[in-house]
Amino acid sequence: MKLILTLLMMSACWSVFANVWKVLPAGVRIVGYRNVTTSKITKNFNQSGQESSLGSSFRVDASTFNEMTGNLIAPNLDPQAYGRLVVGEYKVDADAQVTVHGSGFGYGITDSIMFYGQVTYYQANVRARIKRTAGNSYEEVARLLEQNGGTQNTIYAENLRQMVDANESTIQSVITNYYGYKPVGDWSGRGYGDTEVGFMTKLIDKGYTGLMFYPGANLPTGRQDNPDILQDIGFGDGQFDLFGELATGYNVNDRLTFGTFLRYTYQAPTSRSLRVPSERDFQLSSEKAKFDVKYGDRINWIFSSTLSLSDWVSITPMYRFMHQMKALYSSKYGAANEYLSYNSDRTEHQAQLTTTLSSITPFLNKEFLLPAQVNLNLVKTLSGKNVPAADRFEVEFRMLF
Repeated sequence: MKLILTLLMMSACWSVFANVWKVLPAGVRIVGYRNVTTSKITKNFNQSGQESSLGSSFRVDASTFNEMTGNLIAPNLDPQAYGRLVVGEYKVDADAQVTVHGSGFGYGITDSIMFYGQVTYYQANVRARIKRTAGNSYEEVARLLEQNGGTQNTIYAENLRQMVDANESTIQSVITNYYGYKPVGDWSGRGYGDTEVGFMTKLIDKGYTGLMFYPGANLPTGRQDNPDILQDIGFGDGQFDLFGELATGYNVNDRLTFGTFLRYTYQAPTSRSLRVPSERDFQLSSEKAKFDVKYGDRINWIFSSTLSLSDWVSITPMYRFMHQMKALYSSKYGAANEYLSYNSDRTEHQAQLTTTLSSITPFLNKEFLLPAQVNLNLVKTLSGKNVPAADRFEVEFRMLF
């Protein structure tokens, strides 16, 4: 089964001020770099919100085996025996690790409008192995057929006892030779992610509170996952996204500030060549077709509080929420559309702690030569649905000139 990972998303916030509604003054530039490294990802939060292994588990029964081999097992086999026939149970044991490099640039067009753009570069490594977790029921079903009597059942029983035991190598061979996938194993990839551009517009600034709105777009510069590689990770969705974000905050005093961001992302429809699943819970398929896809729109919300320990150091605890709606698929394969759409929505709750070292205030006070900022971010995924149970460490550097 295809490994599904929600990939890291770079924050669009290029404000270097504690006040989240602030933008760069006219003519001022900012450049930034971010390095993001995940922990080793071995688990997902599944559709029930419970942690489960990253790899997929599947059971090959008579129906699935016939799908894989072209009705090798007689379809007129005794219904009771057919229902109890199991070729084996298997698990794809997998783990992944991702590193992201992000670079960005911002420019103050006016004292209220700032342009920014950022691009990401991904390095991903996935390890996947097929493991057998339960054997076949050939002998049990053969005895059942013999008990039911009849010449045909006796022949079927003898044939079952002579069937090849489907071990890990057998399943690997079926995946590659019958379905046409690349072998399940180690995979690594690198490439650019989608590019984000936007305009941050300060609408209100009363000193102690304010409001900023910024519209923007994600450009489809990232590579998509390959439908012929089960363990592949895509670095982009392959379509344009449009988003709008609001940022506001409140200064309690010179040392304590609260801020919040709310973003809504519209994902434009696109077309993709995908495998055509014939079952909802078993999506291996030898057939590919063109699907019109509308990935679910996404909501991101962040709430933070910043405590300035000095002009140089501050800490920011943060709560991050993400919800992505269900994807919609359209093709001539009505059942496959529903199978691909099923359980495609995602939810994620994260906690982040940021330690900031900044020379901006000392620079404005003429106490330091360069205005720059370094952020150290620790991000932990607390819970979710259909997202990886991953933690990450981020290092950001920003400089104004």
